[in-house]
Amino acid sequence: MDAPNLNETEKPVVKLFNREKKRRINELQKGKHLMSLIHKPFEDLIVYLLFDLEFIGADHVSLFTYFLASLTVYFFLTGKVALALAFALVAGVMDGVDGKIARLRGRKTFIGKLEHSLDMLYEQAWYASFTWWAWNTTGSTQILILGLIWLILDAYVRHVYNVVWIATGKSLKYHGGIASYVTFIDGRRSFYVLHMVIWLLLSAPWCAIYTILVHCALTATAYTALSFRAISKHTQP
Repeated sequence: MDAPNLNETEKPVVKLFNREKKRRINELQKGKHLMSLIHKPFEDLIVYLLFDLEFIGADHVSLFTYFLASLTVYFFLTGKVALALAFALVAGVMDGVDGKIARLRGRKTFIGKLEHSLDMLYEQAWYASFTWWAWNTTGSTQILILGLIWLILDAYVRHVYNVVWIATGKSLKYHGGIASYVTFIDGRRSFYVLHMVIWLLLSAPWCAIYTILVHCALTATAYTALSFRAISKHTQP
């Protein structure tokens, strides 16, 4: 009897992930924020699944993200906070996917030109609808006032961030030093959603407004100081 041919009896190894694709996707990472790094594994998995589907571009992903964001607002307004936060978490991940798909495909995007404006639109809608829900649930005028202050401060933070970018040619996170540390943990949508999720798990989701406002106020203070410093250094002869 002939000895068994090992090459014939060996079962082929099924590779679940293509190493070259994973390497390429890893190069697409742009975000340096703590929440960006937390989202990264989920974003990369979705990009991997979409890698060869050339007909799906960044604009398609953006439209899907805005659809999820709209559902988040609806569920906040109807009092389904857990469902709203579930959609908010998925939208947060998808928001990073569209940029990676755009860089992967290397094609011009239509929606991408207004991405930051559209992001701000639905983010402010989230904050407003969550504040309305919290006020409607608790009946607390204090909650309503703090929510409005949060909206105002967040708009200020975004404006200052954009002003530094325009005035110096690069965003605050690339100015090095303490700015890189501040922009790693600063207050923004994905972090605020995390506040809400934690307080939901503690059965008091409306309390998220208090911790979010502290986070936002600290961000606004730090951004103001860092922005003055960055612009002053840039304008020095």
